[in-house]
Amino acid sequence: MKLVWFLYFAVPLLEAAQLCQKDVYGVRRYNGKVCASTTRYVDGHRGACGCGPRNTDTPFTWNMQQFLTAPSERYFDNGGSSLWCGRNCGKCVKLTPTGGFVPGEGDAPPNNNSIVFMVTNACPIIGNEKWCGIQGKPGTKSVNTYGYEVHFDLQNQAGQIDRIYWNNPEVTWEEVTCPSNYKSLWLQCECSRSSG
Repeated sequence: MKLVWFLYFAVPLLEAAQLCQKDVYGVRRYNGKVCASTTRYVDGHRGACGCGPRNTDTPFTWNMQQFLTAPSERYFDNGGSSLWCGRNCGKCVKLTPTGGFVPGEGDAPPNNNSIVFMVTNACPIIGNEKWCGIQGKPGTKSVNTYGYEVHFDLQNQAGQIDRIYWNNPEVTWEEVTCPSNYKSLWLQCECSRSSG
């Protein structure tokens, strides 16, 4: 009887970790805003937006230290499948933790402060199906394994994500104008010369 009681109460607690709830289309939202999943990555490459010296795979130092993201492939290329100079390279997104997380994959952050990230890399579908296996761009009701239309893999080479105590939080997201320092950094990237 004790095991049944435990299971009865534990299952709703696990679902409650994801504060973004599915709408009628299966897309997760929080207070009316579209949600996204996040993870962290460490990568010593210049990334899919070419943010390093030309003809090398070496990144600019800032490309390892700033708040940068490798979003899911279909967001990276605005619905396309290019993994180089995607149409959203150099764009900025404001990520705001909901206080939720995917059970077994992360934790709630200590606060819900928003942070602006710039797109400098891509999270390809192949090899990342669980998180980035989203077959359509946002707004097409295509979601990953956990019900999110977009996934943001966050650069953590210099421990910048660890320092803000984000362990794969669930976030709301919106595109925003990049801060001036990000705009000037973006102009150093190879793909800035091919974007409109």
